[in-house]
Amino acid sequence: MATKKPRPTIEFRPSPPDSLIKKIISSVSEKRPSPLQLCVDVGCGSGQSTEQLATSFERVIGVDVSPDQLELRPGAEILLRIFLTGTQAHREGSAYSIPVDNNSVDLVSVCAAVHWFDMKPFYAEVDRVLQPGGILACYSYHGCSPVYQGQSFRKEFIEIWDRLNEYWSEGHNHLRTDYSELPQLYSEDFLLRGFSVEQDVSLDAVIGYISSWSALSKKREKEGDEAADRFVQDSRNRLLSAMGTQESNPPMKRRYDYFLRFWRKPIS
Repeated sequence: MATKKPRPTIEFRPSPPDSLIKKIISSVSEKRPSPLQLCVDVGCGSGQSTEQLATSFERVIGVDVSPDQLELRPGAEILLRIFLTGTQAHREGSAYSIPVDNNSVDLVSVCAAVHWFDMKPFYAEVDRVLQPGGILACYSYHGCSPVYQGQSFRKEFIEIWDRLNEYWSEGHNHLRTDYSELPQLYSEDFLLRGFSVEQDVSLDAVIGYISSWSALSKKREKEGDEAADRFVQDSRNRLLSAMGTQESNPPMKRRYDYFLRFWRKPIS
């Protein structure tokens, strides 16, 4: 039987909270002259955070290794044309080969991706491109919290996550610790929590998010479609049982709690 491709992730991934983006911008502005010139959004995927950052910089470049992810961004070709007049663009590149000049960047942003990286070469590349006073900002979330009739089912959700522990990458352990155990880059080092975004969805959307996990894709590749599909159905049943509802697809909220780790490059 042919292995199914992982489901597209764009519809199941949130955009970062505005409060988090504002905190990053205000932190960059403390030591960089206005107007801010260049931001590079590494691992931009389909560009959710790239768009949010674009209003605060003369140029924002979203970089990703996956042409498929770049193509998921509606209007990517239009953005490339706009970039010629100085707004934003999406480029193919990598965390270890950022397509910009030395000492040219005010902000390197990484949303929900740094836990995939080899940190030593990534940090070396960040240090190459950042201007003195510039910031590397890494932010993400550890899954979501399904909320039904005002009650959070975070515990049940994390139990579902943990059932795939053998398939999560080693880097995903950084999500459990809110990036607190990432290696230190510079001495100015900050870890902030308390940024949340909530969406009105249904149980189908929560299950769709689970179905898009890389760990489930690995399980599918190793154990086959039947085992992966059984995991998804069992996850649905566990959540429905915990919620105590007879509805098959009840309306609910899906909350993502973000954390932010950032470092500032020394000025002298």
